Amino acid sequence: MFPTPCSLIIKKIDLNTAVQVLKNGFQSAIGHQSTAEVLSKLLNINVPTNRVAIKADYGDMLIVFTLNARLPEGKVLDVSEIEKIGYDLYSVIVWNEEWDKYVV
Repeated sequence: MFPTPCSLIIKKIDLNTAVQVLKNGFQSAIGHQSTAEVLSKLLNINVPTNRVAIKADYGDMLIVFTLNARLPEGKVLDVSEIEKIGYDLYSVIVWNEEWDKYVV
């Protein structure tokens, strides 16, 4: 999924920040229709289902959605259930360690 060597810069973000990042376009890698629908509602942006393997490159930013609980196999949630369980959003930037020499 990531080039090697690399470092990952991971930062927890809020919903508004995710919307600001995604509003200018993105490639979805959401493999389940129900998850895509819920994210579309939460973000108020069309998040299509796109079951693909991710191959990130240096400089790429990923927005990662995680639930705060492990679900039973086959369980499908709606927006209110996800908000009740809770979730986190993260920005993940793929950093080329060679760039460190240019950071002052």
